[in-house]
Amino acid sequence: MRDTETLNGGPFSPGRVIVTGAASGIGRATATCLLLEGWKVVAIDRDALALEQLRLEHGKAAGLSVDAVDITHTNEIERIVSELANDVPLRGLVCCAAKGDNTPFLELSLSSLRSVFDVNLMATFSLCQAAAQRMARHGKGGSIVNITSVSGLRANAGRSAYGSSKAAVEMLSKIMAVELAPTRIRVNTLAPGPTLTSMAVGMHRGSERERLLRSVPQGRYATPEEIAQGVAFLLDERRSAYVTGHTLCVDGGMYAAGSFEPSPAIA
Repeated sequence: MRDTETLNGGPFSPGRVIVTGAASGIGRATATCLLLEGWKVVAIDRDALALEQLRLEHGKAAGLSVDAVDITHTNEIERIVSELANDVPLRGLVCCAAKGDNTPFLELSLSSLRSVFDVNLMATFSLCQAAAQRMARHGKGGSIVNITSVSGLRANAGRSAYGSSKAAVEMLSKIMAVELAPTRIRVNTLAPGPTLTSMAVGMHRGSERERLLRSVPQGRYATPEEIAQGVAFLLDERRSAYVTGHTLCVDGGMYAAGSFEPSPAIA
């Protein structure tokens, strides 16, 4: 049973959280949001320059550390987790790093499919496993949030690689939630709808952007900061201690509204 003070909204010490894809988009907004909420953030990304800009923006006093790595390299993941100091326990992991793809099924190559799965599924698995092992050892539990997508919940033309990889993360996360519950580790996913990130801008152009907007009842894209607030909720024991194995859609009503409109370019 968790500390009743935590369950009833009392004192809460966030601890350390790893955030991947932290140099831009949802990952950067999440790292910033969590720093403001008192977390000690380990920001991970391949873009060393952007990570340094993030560090300079917040300063050393904010509890931020950065590490420029390729998360598809399992040895690098193991190094990062093993090098964490023991004075502040690892209490959270947020997997934001992702690779997008918008290729019609009949044109998708096996190598492209593997490339997307390497980042979106395989690296997520490795990170979650390493982080959960660390959390289980210190015995204080923790929270893992995997960023998926509405494209992993509903079929969307052009998303054979991206959507199926995110669907796989959805199921992986639910299995993790069931298996890790006895160790007091919660696992949830957050499925954004269209969000104003560089990846989305590159994938959603012209008629594709208009089509997606018609599928969102609120009629707009989310900001990365709005997604980050959902992540903060799922990490925080004061607000979500009894939430695990759940998918939180932060999508302006897109999932509730039904299936995507077929893309004229692909249908």
